[in-house]
Amino acid sequence: MNGARRNPRDFWEKGRGTGAGAPRPLGGVPSGAPRAARPSRLAVPDEPRPTGPPPRVGGAVAALVVSLLTLAVPILGISLGFWFFVLVTNVPGIGFGIAALTKIPDEAAVERFLRYTWACNLAYVVLSVVFLVPVMVLALMMMMAGF
Repeated sequence: MNGARRNPRDFWEKGRGTGAGAPRPLGGVPSGAPRAARPSRLAVPDEPRPTGPPPRVGGAVAALVVSLLTLAVPILGISLGFWFFVLVTNVPGIGFGIAALTKIPDEAAVERFLRYTWACNLAYVVLSVVFLVPVMVLALMMMMAGF
């Protein structure tokens, strides 16, 4: 790649670049002060302007939505009469997803709970497949037997 071009990830991680951040007031001088005391409009603020969204809000919402969608498996199992599907509800994934959303200002906590949520979602999908295969075999055997 061209050495002059920067990686897009650097833009979000380091907070540098020409992002469309919210405009900040350039000085603490009230508008009624004499013109000589006001800073010029071309003055550069000491602090860099924020250029990115809050830490991983979209990822946390997506993880929570996927955790809530996993409730379809226990609901389907209960509707088929298999009560033990209640035991494989993704309660930890839903709890970690909610915790990730409640920790929004703290980037480290959001990232940690986001990893926990996706790990629970992945484990839940694997566990659902393990439970689904015997149920399908049982249903096939019942159909072949004519029950």
